[in-house]
Amino acid sequence: MTRPVAKPRRGARLLAIALLLLGVAVAAAEAAPLGWPFELFAHFRAQYAAAALLLAVLLAWQRSPALAVAALLLAAWQGLPPVRRAIAAEPQDCGGPAFTVVTTNLDFRNHEQARFVEWLRTQPADLLVVQEVTPEWAGTLEALREYPYRYLRTRTDPYGIGVLSRWPLKSVTPVDFAGDGLPSLSGVAVVEGRPVRFLGMHTHWPVLPALAKARDLSLGRAADLARAERLPMVMLGDLNLTPDAPAFGRLLEESGLRDAVIGVRWQPTWQAGFWPLALRIDHVLVNGDLCVDRAEVGPSIGSDHRPVVARLRFRATGTGGTSDGTTP
Repeated sequence: MTRPVAKPRRGARLLAIALLLLGVAVAAAEAAPLGWPFELFAHFRAQYAAAALLLAVLLAWQRSPALAVAALLLAAWQGLPPVRRAIAAEPQDCGGPAFTVVTTNLDFRNHEQARFVEWLRTQPADLLVVQEVTPEWAGTLEALREYPYRYLRTRTDPYGIGVLSRWPLKSVTPVDFAGDGLPSLSGVAVVEGRPVRFLGMHTHWPVLPALAKARDLSLGRAADLARAERLPMVMLGDLNLTPDAPAFGRLLEESGLRDAVIGVRWQPTWQAGFWPLALRIDHVLVNGDLCVDRAEVGPSIGSDHRPVVARLRFRATGTGGTSDGTTP
């Protein structure tokens, strides 16, 4: 007598559908070099890896070994790039003076100024680039006597920007890389008599094709500026892209800059308290004249972003420029 074929349990079927949908998202992420909208899927590799691992456990529990193995392979595939970045730090030989930079998106809707000020006093920086600077935030920033040198461009939308420094600032200039009215800030800070070029940025949120194009245009022109720079340089800000985006790889390749946070465990800077959307989109990038002593993501300051802190150090021999902040 032939036994009836057992039907898959409903739970197993639902998990199989979830794995299929996850596979579709991963496939879209792999097509990210084609541009928008596929790049939007590329930012979530850590989430894909965690979701696939969870599905593997649940599928094994549901006695679906083949699908469980497929989920494990998917988890390994998506988890590999973040793991590689976490172990990619290279030893650096820097014996020059050290200084600390911070970038943070204040959130133009965030009214918890005291929270940010309290954190900053426990984490003093030499150079601070802030995004989403409103007139209200400008009043708070101007009261920070620890930073006698500053340049603020306030707006009532999310694209105000500013720089504050313990050290003299020279030639701070707004730069509209994409021709869309959004200012970046380029200038020189003279740290212990040594010039450092800084470029503070806040690019468009690339949820629409035109916005993604404007962001990439800004990044491309910023990369050209960085490639031509002969001073030690740091680019910092809310770049609205993650290290998994093809545009981030192009930025590093075209600019000659490197990620200061590489070699650090996965630490999201945006929506860090909500795992499904948590991403690292705020960055500190440096050129070859600077070494990174340490870099980390700070705590919540009331904004939907968290600050990025990097302690940098000049190389012991040469700075690439003259002591007055000019390029030879």
